[in-house]
Amino acid sequence: MKKTDTRYDPQETQSYEHFSFLLPTSQKWFSPKEMAAIIGKTDQYVRNAFDNQKILGHLLNGSAPKGSEKRRTYMISRESILLFLFETANFSPEDFLDRLHEILANRSISQLLKIKQKIDSIVGSRNVLFASRRMI
Repeated sequence: MKKTDTRYDPQETQSYEHFSFLLPTSQKWFSPKEMAAIIGKTDQYVRNAFDNQKILGHLLNGSAPKGSEKRRTYMISRESILLFLFETANFSPEDFLDRLHEILANRSISQLLKIKQKIDSIVGSRNVLFASRRMI
């Protein structure tokens, strides 16, 4: 049996999807400035965290001989940004869902029915997308 990409398997990706909506879906590599905009920090903060290995990525300078690089290019992968968000969050995806449940428990029946309609609409549209990705 062929294993599908785990990013599209709803059972295996609950944690991954928790933060992935924050990142552009078509982009795999980010600069410090782009990551800073995503996490709400400065690009200097991102470079410092990168240099201290709190953010993982690649450091390049292809035009200079090894050891004499003066200008550095930081490349941060999508997965590294997600890892940073997971490690620095003071909650887990399950905590988020538990809190959401607490909020919903105090809604009226009519509010819950409206919320259910919206959720059904979202799930329906994503199931179509999920099915089309599995066929590829």
